[in-house]
Amino acid sequence: MDTTRRNFVLGGAAACTAPLVGGLGKPAPGGYVVAFDKSGDGDWGKVAFALRRKHNAKFVQYDGMDGLDRVLAELKKARPKYVCFVVPPESAGREFVKAAYRLMRGIDDDPYGDAIWGIVTGYGAADGMKLVKAPLRREIRSVATSMGGEHTLDNWDSGFASDERTADNFWMKRPGGANRKVATGGNIAKTLADAFNSMPVDYFATSGHARERNWQIIYNQNKGTLVHTANAGLQFVEPGGGKRHDLKKASLKVYVGAGNCLIGHVDRRDCMATAWMHAAGVEQFAGYTVPSWYGFMGWGVKGLFEEGRYSLAEARYLENERLLWAKARKHPASEDRGLDYDCDVFAYYGDPAQRIVFREDKTPYQTVVKGDAVRVTFTRDCTFAPLDDVRGARPIMILLDAPPPGNAIFGTDGREVPDSVVTERFVFIPAPGRHAAGETLEFKMR
Repeated sequence: MDTTRRNFVLGGAAACTAPLVGGLGKPAPGGYVVAFDKSGDGDWGKVAFALRRKHNAKFVQYDGMDGLDRVLAELKKARPKYVCFVVPPESAGREFVKAAYRLMRGIDDDPYGDAIWGIVTGYGAADGMKLVKAPLRREIRSVATSMGGEHTLDNWDSGFASDERTADNFWMKRPGGANRKVATGGNIAKTLADAFNSMPVDYFATSGHARERNWQIIYNQNKGTLVHTANAGLQFVEPGGGKRHDLKKASLKVYVGAGNCLIGHVDRRDCMATAWMHAAGVEQFAGYTVPSWYGFMGWGVKGLFEEGRYSLAEARYLENERLLWAKARKHPASEDRGLDYDCDVFAYYGDPAQRIVFREDKTPYQTVVKGDAVRVTFTRDCTFAPLDDVRGARPIMILLDAPPPGNAIFGTDGREVPDSVVTERFVFIPAPGRHAAGETLEFKMR
């Protein structure tokens, strides 16, 4: 086993093409701010106050998009770790999501987001209240996916998987049982409905064509769809508008539309996102508010979340900061459009402080931050893409529990690590190349 130890310098301001935080070391308390759009009625106000009580949060009211300056002023004073907007569905659309992303980057002078944030909304205020009252900690054991293969379920306790390439493939794994292929008879709509109604799953990840109103089960094939009903129910519909199968017993915790167009866009009260919250108990929902194309955020958030270390809100936060990190570095002009396209469009609905995580941490490295020192130990062999791979380059990412010491940089031997970033919330350490299990990297703030 390789137990090599290496020492680097992390960040000197002159060495970084992605700028260091301006104001590093200023207090960044781990507080919580609830921002309430008072265009919502009294029932939504009750949701906001319940969330405030739950987290002993600071509270700010604003009046629609034009009132967000008031929220920003409060955030600059509070410097919270978490921000949650409580808004009725009519106010939770694409433009609001964009504005919230930009607001989070305006709390201090660096170009990165300064708080982990989310939106509490729903088909009705009662659904918003369910998100607020949900336990702060849950564990994912059972999964479902539309991107399944023969071995997709091997590493999970239980679940089921369809295959968006064909309606003939479906796999199921009962708790304590073995992964087995299930005959669909080509009727994937009924097969999925039966699966949801007979086996509770905690997590559902999807790809393929979708809009605010529906999801096509098999990519580019008329093999059935999932639609929401007028009263925020969910139905699987057989091809050609045929027989409908209600989801009556589905009870999810987390939904990630990794590769779906528009499924995360709450453009009105009744849409796919609010239906999953209302009819299937979803407490955290993430998806695109625009047609999916580049896929940086959707697939990146899914991958980071499934590694098990981070909650969905944390994964969305870190992946968006990685996008900004990629934009700040030099890269081919042909890549600009893709990064710009995926910026500020991937929504997260739910309490950002709620931790619904996988039981097993599959992150390829473990990190320890203690005082002014950081240690990274690789738990398995892994290879990081080179930095000129704009889409694939992924630094070691560490979400900080507390801000680093004032005006600190990392280092022991004076060598530079270009493109490293230190902020009050996170540290990015590029480490391109192969790293063996057992290898340890050490960093010292000085």
